[in-house]
Amino acid sequence: MNFNPMPMIATSMLALGTVLAHADATFDTIDRYATFSGFGTLGVVHSDYSQADFIGRVDQKHGAGYSRSWSDTPDSDLGVQANVTFTDALSGVVQVLSRDDSDGNYKPDIEWANLNYQFTPGLGVRLGRMLLPSFQHSESQNVGYTLPWVRVPIEISYTDTAERSDGLGVLYRLKTGTVTQDLQVQWGTTTENLPGTVFNDTRAHILLLSDTLQYGNTSAHLVYQKFYSPIFPPIGFRIVSAGFTHDPGAWFVTGDSNYTQDRFFGDFFAWYVSGGVRLGRFTPYAIYSATQAPSTGTSGLRRLGEERTVSAGVRWDFVKNLDFKLQLQQVTIGSLDDPASFTNVQPGARVGDKAHVLSLALDFVF
Repeated sequence: MNFNPMPMIATSMLALGTVLAHADATFDTIDRYATFSGFGTLGVVHSDYSQADFIGRVDQKHGAGYSRSWSDTPDSDLGVQANVTFTDALSGVVQVLSRDDSDGNYKPDIEWANLNYQFTPGLGVRLGRMLLPSFQHSESQNVGYTLPWVRVPIEISYTDTAERSDGLGVLYRLKTGTVTQDLQVQWGTTTENLPGTVFNDTRAHILLLSDTLQYGNTSAHLVYQKFYSPIFPPIGFRIVSAGFTHDPGAWFVTGDSNYTQDRFFGDFFAWYVSGGVRLGRFTPYAIYSATQAPSTGTSGLRRLGEERTVSAGVRWDFVKNLDFKLQLQQVTIGSLDDPASFTNVQPGARVGDKAHVLSLALDFVF
C-alpha cells in the first residue's frame, strides 16, 4: 500500500495554524505566523483548425478548434497560497489551485502541502506534496504573471505530465566562489496522464535529482527523473532535462529540452528556445518549440506527439501586479498519434496540417 502523507500534512498545518491563531485573538498575531497570497489568469484562445482541439496542457479534454472556435479552458486558472512559519527552522506551505484538468472541470485541488525543516541555512528537508522541478518554469508554470509568455511551450511537458509528488524532498544550497548550486532530491509517488485513456491518472513511483546553477545573469537547470508503475502494461521511463536562461534585464534568451526513454511508447526529444526584449512596459518575444519521436516502443505507435510550433507575442505590464499578453502561433502537425498540442483529433486531420492560434491572457497576483 502506498503511503500518501499529503492529507496528514495539510491537516497538521491547519491544526497548528488554528492553535497559533487562538493563542491571541488578533489579526496581528496571525500575521506574525502566516502570509497569504494568490494568483490567476483569465485567458481565451482561438484556433482556426477545426480537425482538433488546441489545448494548453496535455491532460485537458477540450480546447479551441473542433469543439468550439474560442475557449477559456487552456490557460485560465485561480490559486491561493498560505505560508506558515512555526519556528525559525520549521515552516509550511499550502496552495490550492482551480483550473481545467483531466476530469474536464475546474474543481480546486491541492498543489502544495508540505512542511519544511531547515537544519542549516543551506540544508532543508520537505515532507508532503511538492511541485516537481522537471523543467525551468515547472514550479511557477501555473502563475502566468511570472512567465514571459502566455504559457510554457506544451512540447516540453508532453512526455512528463507529472507536476507534483507526495513524499520526501531534500534541498541543499552550495556556493563555490561566484557560482550557486541548488541541489534537490525528491522521492515519492506522483500521477501521470499519458497518451490513451487507459493511462489517465496513473500512479507512479518517482525519483528525481536536480541541480540549478546560477552565475551572475546566467542559470542552468539539469534534471534526471525515473518513473515506474506496476500497472499493465507496466510503465517505466527515464527523463533527462537541460535548460538555460540568460537575463541581464533589458533582454532575455532561454531554452529547455528533455529526452525521454520509454520502453512502451518509445523515445522522445522535446525542446524550445525563446528570446525577448524589454521596452518599457512592453516585452515582445518569440518562441520555437518542437517534439520528436525518434524510436518506437512496444506500443507500436509511431511518431507519437510530433509537432513543431512558431510563436510570437507581446507582454504589457500596464499596472502593478497585472499584465496582458497577446500571443500568435502556428502549429504544424507531424503525427496523427496524439500531437502534443491537440486533443479530439478528427478523421479529417492530416500530417502537415497547420493550426493558427491566437491567445489572450490577463495575469494577476495579489
